[in-house]
Amino acid sequence: MDEILDILLSVHKLSEEIKESEKRFNEIPIKIGRLEKEIEKASAELTQKKNRIQEIKKSYKLQEGDIQVNEEKSQKLNTQTTSVKTNDEYRALQKEIEYLHQTNQKTEEEMITLLEEEEQLKGSLAQIEKETKAIVDKKTGEIDGLKKEVAELQEKLKVTRYTFADTIKKLPEDIQFVYERVSKARGNAVCLIKNNICTGCYAQITHQIVNELQKRHKLIICDSCGRILIYTQ
Repeated sequence: MDEILDILLSVHKLSEEIKESEKRFNEIPIKIGRLEKEIEKASAELTQKKNRIQEIKKSYKLQEGDIQVNEEKSQKLNTQTTSVKTNDEYRALQKEIEYLHQTNQKTEEEMITLLEEEEQLKGSLAQIEKETKAIVDKKTGEIDGLKKEVAELQEKLKVTRYTFADTIKKLPEDIQFVYERVSKARGNAVCLIKNNICTGCYAQITHQIVNELQKRHKLIICDSCGRILIYTQ
């Protein structure tokens, strides 16, 4: 029985190792996805600022054209004022000329605001590019490391699962049956005793049972959860 308990203990450790590796294996794609989103966000913010600079240039050019058109209109209207026959016609032309003048003034103010924004963006762009590159490089390195870990975990799981299957075959068939039945029902078939407590269901183990477990003469099942109990110092 002493040898059987040692095998059960090995099987338990291998089972826990498999579960931990599987948990980590399943967590990695989620973490990679989160890192990829962080890269996309940083790159998108940089692209947004670059696009805004181009939008400013385009808008500035269009407004230059608007001013030129209004100036040409204003000049034509000024020419017309010399040939009008009534005061009403003259005032109407002057009013339109004044409107074009005010429109151009407002447009020029908007152009100045655009130039100030462009200057500010250009001034911060180099730093933003530097910070974005640092973020992308860092996150990409983390992703590469995680992908490497995935490959290592795949190999580790392959070896551990093989070792687990090979080790459990060393148990007598009746104990294999008990292990597999409890494992299906409870997840963990074997529980270690710590401070006289079953680590599976946290039930208190009597001193009598603990003494029996220490003797390692027979297989003992937890009365509360049905798991195989093993005492370790």
